[in-house]
Amino acid sequence: FSEDCFFNSLEGYLNDKTAVLELHKASQIIYPEEPILDELSSWTVANTSCPNIGNTDFIKLAAEDFNLCQWIIENKLDKLSFARQKLGYCYFSAATTLYAPELSDARISWAKNGVLTTVVDDFFDVGGSMEELVNLVQLLEKWKVDGSTYFCSEQVEILFTAIRGSIHEIGSMALARQGRDVTRHINDIWVELVKSMLKEAEWARNKWVPTMEEYMKNARISFALGPIVLPALYLVGPKLSEEMVSSPEYNNLYEGMSTCGRLLNDWRGCQREFEQGKVNAVALLLLEGDRTLDDAAEEVKGAIERERKQLLKLVLLEREQGMPKCCKQLFWNMTKVLHLFYLKDDGFTNEEIVNVAKSIVNEPIHLFP
Repeated sequence: FSEDCFFNSLEGYLNDKTAVLELHKASQIIYPEEPILDELSSWTVANTSCPNIGNTDFIKLAAEDFNLCQWIIENKLDKLSFARQKLGYCYFSAATTLYAPELSDARISWAKNGVLTTVVDDFFDVGGSMEELVNLVQLLEKWKVDGSTYFCSEQVEILFTAIRGSIHEIGSMALARQGRDVTRHINDIWVELVKSMLKEAEWARNKWVPTMEEYMKNARISFALGPIVLPALYLVGPKLSEEMVSSPEYNNLYEGMSTCGRLLNDWRGCQREFEQGKVNAVALLLLEGDRTLDDAAEEVKGAIERERKQLLKLVLLEREQGMPKCCKQLFWNMTKVLHLFYLKDDGFTNEEIVNVAKSIVNEPIHLFP
C-alpha cells in the first residue's frame, strides 16, 4: 500500500475505514531502516483523524462503553454494601446473545437490568428491612412521583432512582423503534417482580412453607428474568403490538424460560439454600416424603429438561400472526446462558463464570494437545 495507490484504488474511493485503521496499527511496529512503515504512519494518522473516517463515531462509542461501567457509580449502586456487583456477568450474557452491532440498545437494556435485578434480589434477601421492602414496592406501584415522595431510607431512594431511570431510558429507546410508549409496560414488569420478591420475604419472615404449586407460581417471576428479557424485546427490531405482548404465546415463552431458570437455580443451589434456610423446589419435594436428596435433585433435573424441550418447541413453531422469530430467540438464548451459568454449580453466585468469560476473550483455541 502507498498513499497514491490506496486513494486511486476502488477501496480508496469506497472510503475503506477498516483498511486504513489496520495499516495505521501495522505502521506502529517500526523496525530500523523501514521507511515505508514510517511513511504509512504519517498518512494514516492524518486520515484516521479525518471526519470522513468516522473518528467522532469511534469517540462516541468509546465514551458510551466507558460510561456503562460508570453508570453503577453514577447511580450510587456501589454504596449498597449488601449488593453483589455483577456487571461483568450481565454484560457478558448480553454480548453473547445480542452481538450484532445494531443491537446496542438491547445489550445496554439487558446488561443494566441484569445488574439492577441482582441488586434488588440481594435487597429483598438480606439488605432491606420489611419497611424498606414495602416502601420500594409502593413507590414502583405509584408510577408517578413528585417532590413529596417518601423514601424511608437512602437505600430505597438509591434503588428506586436507579430502577426508575432505567425504565425511562429504555422506554425512550423503545419509543423510537416501536412508535408507541411502552414505558408503563416496563414499569409493570418491575412491579410484578418486586411484589413476588416481597411475598418470598414475607414467607421467610413468617416461616411459611408454600406448596410446590404456590412456590413455582411466584418463583418463576421472582427469578427476575422479566426485567432483563422482556424490555429487550422492544429493542431488537420488529414492532410488537399490545396484543402480541399480552398473548398466550408471549406468556408461555416467558413462563417456560423462567421455569427453566428457577429450577436450574434450585437444583444447583440447593445445598447453599438449605444452609440459609431458604425454600426451593428441591426442599419442597423432600418435604413431600418418600424421596432422598438425590431423588429430589434428579426429579428437578428431569423437569428442567422437559421445560427446555417445550420452550424450544415454542421458539421453533411458526405462527402467521405470532411473535417474530428474532424476539422468540431471546427467550431461548437466555435459557442457553442459564445452562452455562449453572453447568457445574451456581455459577452466578461464585466466580467461575468470570474465568469462562476471560477464556473466551483472551485465550487462544487449541484444536490438538
